[in-house]
Amino acid sequence: MVAPEPTSRLIAELPSASRRLLDTVTQLPDDAVLRPSLLPGWSVGHVLSHVARNADALVNLCDWARTGVRKPMYVSMEARESDIADGAGRPVPEQVQDIADTQARLLERFEDLPTAAWAAEVTWPSGAVRAAAQVVTARLCELEVHHVDLGLGYTFDDVPVESRDVLLSYATSRWPSGFGVALRSTDSPWVSPEHPADARILTGGSAALLSWVLGRSDGSELGGDMPQAPPWG
Repeated sequence: MVAPEPTSRLIAELPSASRRLLDTVTQLPDDAVLRPSLLPGWSVGHVLSHVARNADALVNLCDWARTGVRKPMYVSMEARESDIADGAGRPVPEQVQDIADTQARLLERFEDLPTAAWAAEVTWPSGAVRAAAQVVTARLCELEVHHVDLGLGYTFDDVPVESRDVLLSYATSRWPSGFGVALRSTDSPWVSPEHPADARILTGGSAALLSWVLGRSDGSELGGDMPQAPPWG
């Protein structure tokens, strides 16, 4: 593998994040896929199906970066939703195997990417254009955030603190330049890298900050009269 630092360190964290997620669901009964998740309208099975299909989608971006031939994450957003729904009702062992297999394929793609490909620009479904190295952070985000979204006891406090800091940077780097809020973690060295001079400074544990930044909480733990965090995808 010829990924630059710190990308290679993030790649090394992905197997642990995946293993934690699979350990949470492996012992569940098959009908657990029908339970509601913490995401409105999605069952546990929908979340698991999405985690697998997301790995396939990121493989497409790796292929794009390696070959220079455009290969979008999804054929269409309608196809994305259909694929997730079609796989949501599968029994737990099938879901677990699907996630393990697709994760392995993605890691193989990372191994195959030459140095120049990590800087190649690829396009997300939102239309945002980013370097292919962002695929690794995106996958870490998918694994950790959707592990929490399962609603099976894993919380942002269970995400390793180093990963919380990475995901805070990943999400807040997409904020509009004029958004008048800056963040400072009280349990790690992380602070917002850039913010307006007159920004409101919010402090709190990195788990609480991350939950608010990702729209998983209203931020009441961080203070009163909280604004809505900007979209981060």
